[in-house]
Amino acid sequence: MEWLTLSGISDLFVYQVITMLPVAPLALKNIVPKKTANKMAQQMIRRTLFKLSCVGLLAMSSAVMTNTVSYAAPTPSATVQSQLSFDQLMNIGYAASAQGDFNTALINFRRALVLQPNQPYALAAVDNMAFYIEHARMSARQQIIDQLESRLLRATAASDWVCSATTLDELTMYTEPNSLNRERLIGQRGEVSGMLDARLNYDAWSTVCAAQRPVY
Repeated sequence: MEWLTLSGISDLFVYQVITMLPVAPLALKNIVPKKTANKMAQQMIRRTLFKLSCVGLLAMSSAVMTNTVSYAAPTPSATVQSQLSFDQLMNIGYAASAQGDFNTALINFRRALVLQPNQPYALAAVDNMAFYIEHARMSARQQIIDQLESRLLRATAASDWVCSATTLDELTMYTEPNSLNRERLIGQRGEVSGMLDARLNYDAWSTVCAAQRPVY
């Protein structure tokens, strides 16, 4: 008799399945004709083997899934960035300073100072960069003030009281609180407000510059 075997089922497994069949081919011999009994036995064996093979495959799959160890992809070790030396940090600072990038220079000089506290060259470099940064800030501030004062003169000469008022408001923001300069600008702003209220030289308003916000 030709037995049906499935992929993955060993001969020993097939033999064990056959011995476990609920109805052996020999038991059918006395009930039905021999030819019919053999055919029925073959069909019964095929069906039983198929069912058991499915159960066996499911069991094997479950075992494989249970015993499978999932390995996560190894995470790369954290890159250890080598710390720059004192001389390297100072050289980076000098290069940045030569290009006018005083902020980058200051950062690197301060890092160098951490490595060697009270090192005279690093201390001097930090002080110099702080001075240059403050000087640049004050220069930019003064440049804005100069531009506003120049515009105020032109607006006053042209009787453009709208431009005069908005320029005075901007200039006041650059003065120190309670300073004489602030008081002077506030007094001048009051005079311009009187011009606006009287609507003097209305045709000349906003000819030098336009107001960014209401000025009266």
